[in-house]
Amino acid sequence: MLDDAIPTKTAAGRQEIEQRSLRLGARHRTVLIAINGERKLDAVRRQFEGFGDVMALIGELAEAGLIEFHGVAANDARAPAVAAVPKPAADVALESTPAPVSPLPLARQFMNETMVRHLGLRAFLFSLKLEKCDSARDLHDLLPEFRRQLRKVTGNTEVNAFHEQAEALIARI
Repeated sequence: MLDDAIPTKTAAGRQEIEQRSLRLGARHRTVLIAINGERKLDAVRRQFEGFGDVMALIGELAEAGLIEFHGVAANDARAPAVAAVPKPAADVALESTPAPVSPLPLARQFMNETMVRHLGLRAFLFSLKLEKCDSARDLHDLLPEFRRQLRKVTGNTEVNAFHEQAEALIARI
């Protein structure tokens, strides 16, 4: 696969994170959660090299239609082979008619992606706690830990900005 490709979640991938309908294994789910559409494939691969064959995990997520790749020319011979795999018809239908997005998953996604971006694998336990949050109150109860964990790796100004953004998202629920 081309290291400059940028993996992003598809609508089916975002739905899987929220609903767990495919019952992905822990390694697949962790990699799917970490894919945020901002980091290159090489960075994701390096982050999870302790998982073993990360490229196989990423390939399986792409084959399942949960992720896709951007930043790669369609005729690039080194492009990810899985990017050319046709998506199942159900996934195409999901993408063609965008569903209304609830504020709860948006708040969870923001908090999770912020933690993963700054803490890497150390965010795994927080991600598990976050997935169990079913209400604004549950998310609000996690905010102190969110701040405490981020404060370990970044400055107060940035932590305050993340906290304010998380609170604003939670307030919309």
